[in-house]
Amino acid sequence: MSINTARTIFLPILFILLIGFVLRSHNLTTWPRLGATFDEYAWTWLGMNLIQEGIPKSWSPHREYSNKKYVQYQKTAFWIATPYLEHPPFFGIVAGTFAMANGASNMYQVTIDKIRPLALFLGVTSIVLVFILTREIYDKKIALLSSLIFATIPTIVIGSRIVQNENFFIPSFLLSIIFIIKYLRTKRRLFLFLSAFICGFLILAKIPWVAAALTIVMILFYNKKYKDGLFVILISTIFFIGFLFYGYFYDWNLFVNLWKLQLQRYDLEFNSVYALFTEPYLVDRLMIDGWVYFGWFAFVLLLIKDFRKNYIPIFGMLGYLAVFVFAIPNEAGHGWYRYPFYPFLAISLAVFIKDYFNKNSILTFMFTLFIGLSLLELTWTRIFGFSFVVFRLFLFLSAIPLLPLFFKNSKLKKISNSLNYLLLLIIFLLNIWTVYLYNEQ
Repeated sequence: MSINTARTIFLPILFILLIGFVLRSHNLTTWPRLGATFDEYAWTWLGMNLIQEGIPKSWSPHREYSNKKYVQYQKTAFWIATPYLEHPPFFGIVAGTFAMANGASNMYQVTIDKIRPLALFLGVTSIVLVFILTREIYDKKIALLSSLIFATIPTIVIGSRIVQNENFFIPSFLLSIIFIIKYLRTKRRLFLFLSAFICGFLILAKIPWVAAALTIVMILFYNKKYKDGLFVILISTIFFIGFLFYGYFYDWNLFVNLWKLQLQRYDLEFNSVYALFTEPYLVDRLMIDGWVYFGWFAFVLLLIKDFRKNYIPIFGMLGYLAVFVFAIPNEAGHGWYRYPFYPFLAISLAVFIKDYFNKNSILTFMFTLFIGLSLLELTWTRIFGFSFVVFRLFLFLSAIPLLPLFFKNSKLKKISNSLNYLLLLIIFLLNIWTVYLYNEQ
């Protein structure tokens, strides 16, 4: 890469990272509110107690635990279970270590302001990795656009503020894919080992993160690297066996009973997947974000247009979708289960904009209409109330670029293209406004 090329990339990505950081840090410890999910404490307490006492201990409502203590902390009731075995410990250790480094000497000194900076770090890191991954697959324009989309989509920004395992999984997952791309291009086995071991450690963070290994194996098999795929399966299996030993060491009967609970916990009917579109949970509250809805449409276009060119984000999306459908479909108030889809939706949206925006009038109209109206609902309506004038004006402006379909005129085409770019700029500004307005009152 030349110095001039590096400069043309460095300044825009720095600007995007600054936007992503500012949006994520705004109201970081306020919204989502304390208690939107107390899993933030569950993960942190798990790691802190494992580090300090050598025993996994955290809160859980499940009756499978016989050794549990009732406590009240920050005006909230918790059942503290010992040993806490419903999840592997790795992310808990990461969160607990961060909390202790940030001043929490025991579990009852954990507060939102001590742990959410970890989520901020993971969120900004994910923006960087979305850029790097997309740059490896496509070009710098799509890479910058996908990172800008990922940095500003309101659902992604606000969701990335919570200390949830999913927000740890995203950058780790992206990094494992980047390493496997590097391996396929350079043949250096170090990259294969790094990718495989990330997949293994992710299983020690949460069992559904086998999605990373599944994705890497699909990528390798697609490239006829069957032995390498089997190697990733072997490494992931070894790490999973390590978790079984972990459960055996602390309480095997409890461990087995919790596995039975987890396997029967979720509804696997079609409605559970359909709820991705009918119940757009952000955390535990609903928020209709046109970016997410249109992202699924953009992914379908990605899927059917040029599979060979797009197979890596396709496998990333399908790898998590397979685990989501099989193991973790919709549960009310658990919006974070959707987060691992979002990097690939952002990439799909970036590819859509490059391939179709101002090149297909109808798809461009659908894009501005879908996303623009949803963002106006989250901004203008929230502040000033619904306005027929504003919404109809936006509809009118979005429809003007359809005129070249019926009137072949070069000047009209230029005006239409310019108007579409203006609407796209307005949409990104509405992203920022939506994030700044977000509250749960």
